[in-house]
Amino acid sequence: MVPTREFRVLASVLFAVAVAAQAPQSPAVGTPAPAITVADWLHWEGAPPTLESCKGKVVMLEFWGTWCGPCVRAMPAIQKLHDRYKDRGLVVLAISYEPKATMEPFLSKNAYTMPVGADTEKKTVAAYGIRSWPTTIIIDKEGLIAHVGSPYDAEAAVEKALGLEAGPAAVLTAYLGSLKETDKAKKRAALERLLEKAAPDFDIASWAKSQLPAETQSEGTPPPAAPPGGATPAAKAPAKPVAADELLRRCGAAWADATQRTALLRQLAEQPTAFDLASFAQQAMVKAFPFEAAELQTLLKDKKYAAVVDAIGQRAPAAAVLNAAAKHADLASFCKARIDETKSLAKRALMAQLWLFANALPKDEVLNRQFQSELAMSGASMSKDRKTLLGVLLGGEQVHRDHADAFVRSHLLQVVVMGDLAAGKPPRVKELPKVVEQSRSEIVADLERRFGKPEPQVAK
Repeated sequence: MVPTREFRVLASVLFAVAVAAQAPQSPAVGTPAPAITVADWLHWEGAPPTLESCKGKVVMLEFWGTWCGPCVRAMPAIQKLHDRYKDRGLVVLAISYEPKATMEPFLSKNAYTMPVGADTEKKTVAAYGIRSWPTTIIIDKEGLIAHVGSPYDAEAAVEKALGLEAGPAAVLTAYLGSLKETDKAKKRAALERLLEKAAPDFDIASWAKSQLPAETQSEGTPPPAAPPGGATPAAKAPAKPVAADELLRRCGAAWADATQRTALLRQLAEQPTAFDLASFAQQAMVKAFPFEAAELQTLLKDKKYAAVVDAIGQRAPAAAVLNAAAKHADLASFCKARIDETKSLAKRALMAQLWLFANALPKDEVLNRQFQSELAMSGASMSKDRKTLLGVLLGGEQVHRDHADAFVRSHLLQVVVMGDLAAGKPPRVKELPKVVEQSRSEIVADLERRFGKPEPQVAK
């Protein structure tokens, strides 16, 4: 009997299902992580890493390849996670099935320094059931799978596995508590954490109220006595208001004294406007830990060129440090290779900030297509009700609607610093705010010339 067409289709479907069922699956969250068996390693010294040797640390496995466009775009984010958390207990292992000779030029050109494994026999790729690229897997300190996802949702899982405070309010409290420490390394770690998480529009009043002790009164305690004769005391002249940043600095200095701390918190709780916590953290870093020659040399030796650019832009180094940075040939090469990409990212973030997040996309269909093509958005995050666009992925980096302006300015700052270093000149740190603002205005003018001024569309 000749099988009917319906029978053949059903048999094909059942065969595909059977094959899929037999294919290796990614391990489930909460289950023991499979062994890491890789033929060769780059950027790793000593015996190859294993789950046993990494026990007590959090391990992040990043499955990637130079052939994979989304993987390549995500690598700057992976490098940032490596730099940010490696001294806090995170081991990043980027694993590809390509040979070392294929990966080395790419890693060297982009100054990527995280450990990279050449799993040419695909033993680890198979053990972890990798079928989509990139895939990110987080393994907790006990060797259990804590997260399976992408590079873009990994940081929150890393922080959770490391037991780190994540929100700016909690991080600010931890920083102020660290000021009484005598260990400078602990103080610096807390301040660096604040720099990472601080927002330019922080609700300092709500934070201060959350830190105030609950008001209580013992049972039977009489109310305060009235003035003699029922007279109302003369009103005191209002004190000159103190700026929120100064109040916060005083609060930090008095953090160990409950009485003084409470009095200052009460003043902060009355602040009416959003507070630029990011600027406060940056100023605190400049004062407490200026960027000095010894740190510059350490970063250059470790090829942490992006960290050098950030430190020059944010921590007001002395002229001697700037001159030394300007003479470093490999740093100049790094800046030349990265400057165009960084400027493009700043421009695209401006497009998202002024047009996309503001619901002001070009109304002309042709212009809108050109705009979307140039924006080159590779992902997006929405609110739970799916009505509000919260952020976008551009060039492997997340741009959140509430922090878009800070993102733009920080990348334009990097562009200015990179431009000077690429030309062998000491960066113009004193002129940075002016040059960044001028650059931003020029980019906006060019975008408006090509796409029209952003006109927010009111929902009907």
